[in-house]
Amino acid sequence: MDENGEKKGFGIAEKIFDIVCLAASYGILFALPQKITPLFYLIFGIAAFLFCIGFFRLGFTFDGPAGSKGALLTGVLFAVFGTAINAAGLYGIFRDHGSERSIIIETLLLIEGICLWRIALGGRHFNTQTSEIQTVPGMQTPIEQLKQDFAGVETQLGRPWIGKVKTIKQDSIIYGPSEDGFIIYGHYNYGKFYVSGSTNPLFPYPEDAQNHTVTEIPDSNGILLAKENLPEAYADMFARYAENGTAYWSTDLSGQP
Repeated sequence: MDENGEKKGFGIAEKIFDIVCLAASYGILFALPQKITPLFYLIFGIAAFLFCIGFFRLGFTFDGPAGSKGALLTGVLFAVFGTAINAAGLYGIFRDHGSERSIIIETLLLIEGICLWRIALGGRHFNTQTSEIQTVPGMQTPIEQLKQDFAGVETQLGRPWIGKVKTIKQDSIIYGPSEDGFIIYGHYNYGKFYVSGSTNPLFPYPEDAQNHTVTEIPDSNGILLAKENLPEAYADMFARYAENGTAYWSTDLSGQP
């Protein structure tokens, strides 16, 4: 199996693992003893932990919805799910006549419901994309192939090379560093492609980067983007490639082709 196939299989396995953890976080609540004992709190803690593992990791394994209709449908589903689990907790309180056990369970379900409602209202609690870290939906191309396809594309930080970044297990496609040490690097994590920018000393072997130091190159209109805008510009470049196979650099951040 090639690298692309391995990444795709790994991403599917991650999704299945996270969904199983999420489902188990609710299923394990049925195993809670009726009396509040150390065993009760142990099982309760495991349920909360499984929810955190399953739910929050899903934000890193699934791409966001495409278009306003997809976002609306996703929001409705999260709102319904959040309401359903909260209603289940309230029903448990009613059925058990307000027992301490049922109130503790409802407290957990209410917190989880709030997380879901925040997503339904458009909250970005997963924080998978910031000014320093951008995601590229749909990207599946191996790093080596990306380097080949962009080898002839001159960007603000020159042309790409492949190397190691301290925080990333696999190889990354790297641009720079600039003369003041700023780099852009793209990498896969949980089957998704991320573009990050940093001035931190990220190279395990600093000498690897010495031959790639560049003076920042303006585009044909003489435009140089600010450092904080570069991750978005490079993510846009890779997004165009993932969508239609075109490889070119642009300083236009309007989202227009």
